Amino acid sequence: MSCKCAKLEDAFFVETAPRGFVSSMRQLDMADWKRLYECPVCGALWAVDEWDKYQDQAVSRVADRENWSTEESEQMRKQLLRKSRGGEEGGECIWAGCHKPCIKGVVYCLDHLYATGARK
Repeated sequence: MSCKCAKLEDAFFVETAPRGFVSSMRQLDMADWKRLYECPVCGALWAVDEWDKYQDQAVSRVADRENWSTEESEQMRKQLLRKSRGGEEGGECIWAGCHKPCIKGVVYCLDHLYATGARK
């Protein structure tokens, strides 16, 4: 049996994953509204957002089993959010005291848009 882990991006949305991706994995842990899964074939670790009917589930590759729910995963997810929105555009974020550029189509920068719970 082979897996597709090596060919996958470091972060993507569940709906773009290969068929049966999550169901074929072994769950190892859960924290911060994410679940940690391990590929039974290659041992790759993946953080998958908990299902929510109002959000798209993001998936990110995990390098460190001990610190899987930390900043590294969040940065990959933020870049996925930026990519899904088409990048940044002119104008500053409206968050008080923030001067970072807005993400296309919204009035927030990447950090503050992510803080609202947006994933796509």
